[in-house]
This record gives sequence, C-alpha cells and structure tokens, in this order.
Amino acid sequence: MWTKMAATAPGTISAAALSNKMTCLKVYLRKTPANSPQTSSFLLSTHGQLKLSIVQEQEVLVVSVLEARGMLESCQGACDSYVKVGMSPDSDPTDRQKTQMVPHCRNPIFLQTFYFVVSERDLNKRLLFTMWNSDSTTRMSALLGCLSFGVRSLMDRDEEVQGWYYLLGEELGRKKHLKVPTQHSCHTTGQPRLDAVLSNHGAAPETNRPENMQCLTLPDHSPP
Repeated sequence: MWTKMAATAPGTISAAALSNKMTCLKVYLRKTPANSPQTSSFLLSTHGQLKLSIVQEQEVLVVSVLEARGMLESCQGACDSYVKVGMSPDSDPTDRQKTQMVPHCRNPIFLQTFYFVVSERDLNKRLLFTMWNSDSTTRMSALLGCLSFGVRSLMDRDEEVQGWYYLLGEELGRKKHLKVPTQHSCHTTGQPRLDAVLSNHGAAPETNRPENMQCLTLPDHSPP
C-alpha cells in the first residue's frame, strides 16, 4: 500500500511525486505520550479529495456533499462516481444516504444535502463518507476512498465543518479524516507542507477539541 517518495526538501513534495498514481503524504505517528518528542514516520497514500460541509442544528446533522477532485488516477477508465454517507458502525444499512452518480467525470460536482437525526446511541459512532466508482459492465462498484468524523465532536461544535478533505484508504479513513491545507499554508512554489501529526487513537472523541475529532492535521505554517 505504501510507496516510496523521492527525497525533497523538508515539508515539500516534488512535482513528480504529485503525478504518481496516488498522492503520498509523510505523516509522523505518535507512539508515545503527546508531550514526548519521539515519533515514527510513514508514507500515507490518498485517493483524491472530497469537498464537504457539515452543520449541526439541535439534534440533526446537515451534511452537504459538494464536489470531488483528483480522481484522475484513482479511476481506471471511465469514472462514474457517487458518495455514500452514514453512521459507522451502523445497525441499519437503510440509514445510509447516497448521492446521484455523476457519469464520465473525474472532478464530479454533487451538490447534495442530507439530514441525519442523531440519537444518544449515535454519539459514539462516526459519520463515514465513502466514494465509489460504478462499473457499468460488471454492475459492481469499487471503493475509491473514505474519511470519517466523530459524531460527538460534530454535535458539540457551534461552527460549520467545511472544506476539502483527502480520501484515505479504507482502514484509516474509517477512523480518521485529513483536511487539505489551505493555500496560505503552502510554499511560494505552491507545494504544500506535508508534515502531519496523527493523534488520539481512542475509539470515540469526547470533546470538540481538534485532537478529539480524530483527525490527521497538517500544520498551518506561513511561507518561509
């Protein structure tokens, strides 16, 4: 799953690496308490990006799936994609919502909004987004990538959660999310800083602090 990345200056990624089949991010994984400097690193492969908006209104999550990009290499041949949204783990598959499929497009625009009534039992779950490519020949769908948010943290937030997020591999995406860095966190060359910290391996977040959202965070650095 992990691939080697050509050596570059710290916090940057080469143009050649960006054109690979999957974008590779260098991630520093905490293996010790948060106040310890000891870390280990690995390469994280992403599978495109998904733009989302999530707002909590009393006991309802208003979830908008807006668009996706960077699907050029993730889709083999035609890209007929759609997004599923639901609670994980879910007791009833019928509770999942699904966008309409956008045919023959590697940067699909969905612009669809869903509503999830959140019960007490849902607070320890995660809101899971999975993106799929539909094969008209086999009538089967292949998973392109996914990401997720802790439901309790979403319900505790007063502000909107919105922006571009990386589509991660299934194992990691079911537990985490990683926001795409904004333009001002890039070098003057337009190359993003890709040093990230993976924190909080616990099951369900308990507060609305960023680390309890169970997210991979790219530091917000200004250009050197």
